[in-house]
Amino acid sequence: MKFRQYLPAILFLLAFPVSFSYGQVSIPVFGKQVILNGYTKAISGETISYFSVYPDYAKDALLTRASDGKKVIEWETAPVPENTKGPYVYFSWIAAHSTGTNSGDRHFDLYINDTYVLTFTTLPKNYPPYWAFSGADSTKLVFELKTRDGAADAHGFAYLRVPLSKYKKGEPLKLKVVGQAQNSQDWYMTFKYTFEEKVDVTAPPFILKTQYPERPLVITVLHFGGPQKITMAANTHLRKQFILHNGINSFELPVPVFDNKDTGYYSVYEHIGKRVFHQDLTLLPIKRREIYLVHNSHNDIGYSDIQENVEKLQDKNIRDALRQIDKTRDYPEGSKFVWNIESLWAVENFLNSCTPAEKEAFLNAVRNKQIGLSAMYANILSGLCTPEEMNWITLYADSLRRTYNLPINTAMMTDVPGLNWSMVHALASNGVRYFSDGINYVNGMADMGDRIGYSLKAQGDKPFWWKSSSGKDSILFWVAGKGYSSWHGTSEGGVFERGPKKIADYMAELDAKGYPYSMVQWRYNIVADNGPVDSTISDFVKQWNQKYESPKLVLTNVGDMFEAFEKKYGKDIPVLSGDFTPYWEDGAYSTAKEEAENRLLSEKILQLENIAKQQNKTINPHWLYEAKRDVVMFHEHTWGAFNSISEPDAPFVAHQWNYKKRFVDSAKIYTDRIEAALFPPIEHPTKIVVYNSLPWSRSDYVETSWPEGLQGNTLEDQDGNFVQVQKLANGKIAFIATNVPSGGETTYHNGPMIKRVPPVLNFTTYAIDKQTGSIDHLDALGRQWADSSVYKGIGQALYVKGLDPANHTFSMVKNETWDNGPVVYKQKITGTMDGTNEVDYEITRFLNLDYMQVAVTINKKAIRNKESIHIAFPFLLNNPEVKIGIDNSYITPEKGQIPGSNRDFYSVQRWLDISNKDYGVTISSPESALYEVGDLVNEEEVNNGTKLWRTENHSSATVFAYVMNNYWHTNSKAEQDGRVTFNFVLHFHKAFDLKDAQKLGAEVTQPLLVYVE
Repeated sequence: MKFRQYLPAILFLLAFPVSFSYGQVSIPVFGKQVILNGYTKAISGETISYFSVYPDYAKDALLTRASDGKKVIEWETAPVPENTKGPYVYFSWIAAHSTGTNSGDRHFDLYINDTYVLTFTTLPKNYPPYWAFSGADSTKLVFELKTRDGAADAHGFAYLRVPLSKYKKGEPLKLKVVGQAQNSQDWYMTFKYTFEEKVDVTAPPFILKTQYPERPLVITVLHFGGPQKITMAANTHLRKQFILHNGINSFELPVPVFDNKDTGYYSVYEHIGKRVFHQDLTLLPIKRREIYLVHNSHNDIGYSDIQENVEKLQDKNIRDALRQIDKTRDYPEGSKFVWNIESLWAVENFLNSCTPAEKEAFLNAVRNKQIGLSAMYANILSGLCTPEEMNWITLYADSLRRTYNLPINTAMMTDVPGLNWSMVHALASNGVRYFSDGINYVNGMADMGDRIGYSLKAQGDKPFWWKSSSGKDSILFWVAGKGYSSWHGTSEGGVFERGPKKIADYMAELDAKGYPYSMVQWRYNIVADNGPVDSTISDFVKQWNQKYESPKLVLTNVGDMFEAFEKKYGKDIPVLSGDFTPYWEDGAYSTAKEEAENRLLSEKILQLENIAKQQNKTINPHWLYEAKRDVVMFHEHTWGAFNSISEPDAPFVAHQWNYKKRFVDSAKIYTDRIEAALFPPIEHPTKIVVYNSLPWSRSDYVETSWPEGLQGNTLEDQDGNFVQVQKLANGKIAFIATNVPSGGETTYHNGPMIKRVPPVLNFTTYAIDKQTGSIDHLDALGRQWADSSVYKGIGQALYVKGLDPANHTFSMVKNETWDNGPVVYKQKITGTMDGTNEVDYEITRFLNLDYMQVAVTINKKAIRNKESIHIAFPFLLNNPEVKIGIDNSYITPEKGQIPGSNRDFYSVQRWLDISNKDYGVTISSPESALYEVGDLVNEEEVNNGTKLWRTENHSSATVFAYVMNNYWHTNSKAEQDGRVTFNFVLHFHKAFDLKDAQKLGAEVTQPLLVYVE
């Protein structure tokens, strides 16, 4: 049954005669004055969305910084009233300035009608109730502090006194603030908000704990003036009186809760003086819910602070959490303090530095489930990882389980949008059943977050069972609908002020989209990245649950939340299978040289570990752990500082990149140690040994240093077979190692000088484009493969200047050289290209091997304007299907991705194939992880000031290796320079065979290892 009830009158007995003034109020310094609106409209300057003292009303601000002295903001005030008397006129507006984040004293100049009147100064970490600065003509500016934001910056009201004699009545003033040139990002804001009486009536979907089921109507009044009595009446029998104060006032009026199937209708009237406000409310049935608050700190290893300080911040968080756990041990269930740690990097640091007593308290808290641990070592860009590397991410979790018997069955990832499909098997096989995903969330952005595509829109608040590529295991995967950062900007204790409305808004949002579950996951991460423990959250939850029956708040261990959810809904939630292709991996290729080296080291560690097992040798476990850890940590999602693009030369930025780069450097040091221990140098080597780390016999090309005493042009293997040797221009020798056994080795000694046999190179012939250096003609398997119609040819390097891929240019040939012999034929083309010092192409064919190699070396210039480099592979192939290898399976642009996946570029672990039912080509590169299909990435900011991501893609006979860019506006490097080589092996084949593609990918990325012993 539906019925209508009326609240015939909610009376606000106020007098508010003029819209541009809000009567006499007492303000600092000036006392009781009539105040005019200090902001009515913007004239010029940067606008930013930001927290304010009235966060639900004043949301956008004009922003200036003490940077170069040219950052101007201008706005207009209300007119000076014609009937104004006295020597002064007073204005007010909502303002804010940095102080908690200030790096020094910052100076800002104030102008009125383009005439300088005074300078005001903001100080670091300075929180007086007010400050004031005066001009020579008695103009005075006062700032009244009302609150701090999550970064401890100051928010409140600005009051400006100006001499009436200098300004015309009936006209507004033009105010201007300019930050002085201090080479700083410290800031001042004027909010684009005009004071006016305002009344809002809302009906949050809350059920009060009262004798009879009731829900609150919340009446919010913005009142500007002195104290005023207000009488509210509803249905004649409900009558309450309150006192309005200057600013925001909020009152609750309980009304009956309707039956679950009924809808209630209310007409609400408010009388303010002679004005009448009317609002019709439709009260939908309330779905009872439990909100599981997952309290944690997002662990950026860098970005917001230097890495050493981040380590200290996270150590402090653990200690603060332990104190809160102890403090709230007698609180009701659900309000006892619970802390979650998303990064075991923070746990390892803490356990390495804490006292024995702290260690025991920590371990007990984990065992008692008041500290939840994620199995992930850090927030990793999984699209850059091999399947084996994904197992390394949970190595420390395995160690904690074994050493301390800790419950770790849940993984958390924060900030990063998307996850490689291989992670499902890696996690499931390492004891993880649940995955909490907190994607980057920025309210107001077109995609709900920064460079996240459709990941949050498609998967937020939609838990599902995620099957692995084999279909043999799965994890329960749940993307938090508000990401991880919806509470950012909330200071410690700010939940009491901001919480009720945020909770009401989210519950209404869930109701509107038909969210079917009573349990809600909500990441509670305050202030900002690397934010603190909220010592007040237990009290807030306790008080909330005393007042409201629904929604109930629960401070939760993330694993407990999942276990409860599975028990209640595990059989009902959907099952998905496919790749959640991630979005942020392109940032790694702002440092392409280091990323390429890290990829090579990852594979080398795996090979050395396998060879050690084959040889029954032991690797120093510390070296092996550190090598794997360093490789993983270079793929941690924090690539640099928050200002890495805007202030690339700042010491803060340089420090963070140097720290990040040390992970690659350290991984190489440990890998070299392991290799030297397995294969110690020999003073007088007598043989060459080739090792195969893969589980099948193989033949392949190898290069090595010239062994002492080798006089002939052959080697003799252990079975007496002679092997042709070629001396290379680089001083090394090359030969084809044939039939190296599975997980074994072949030994070679000096052979005799024999008559050179004419080479029988592999079955490809080609020609290059004489202008660009790419392959514009290639014959294999009796057909032509190169499509030179658009991108000139195979292996063509492209430079994109700016954000629009249409603005691409090609390389131009300078000269050619050859290295021609009985084993290998190499052609090297040197050219020039925009954005580079030089581009080298090296095309290689091998004796009796069925593949060819194209190597492209980019000698990059350091350029900070937006740019990218791509390597084109355009093939002539009808009806192609692109297959992207993932673990033991593959996806295509048409199938194999779950909704919300990245379709602009794809993460490729070891191989990519383009084929139709008759022919195809498999591509493998040890250095290149990202590929575009069909078209280049378009970074034009056409989506409300951001990139527009593709919603679909299709296979194409043209793919591109996406090898360099600086498109990010934060976090990654602003420029890169120096030489980096990308090797691509091309294997032309007939009908596609998955096992052949997998073998090629493994053999290219894990080549035969050769040592002189």
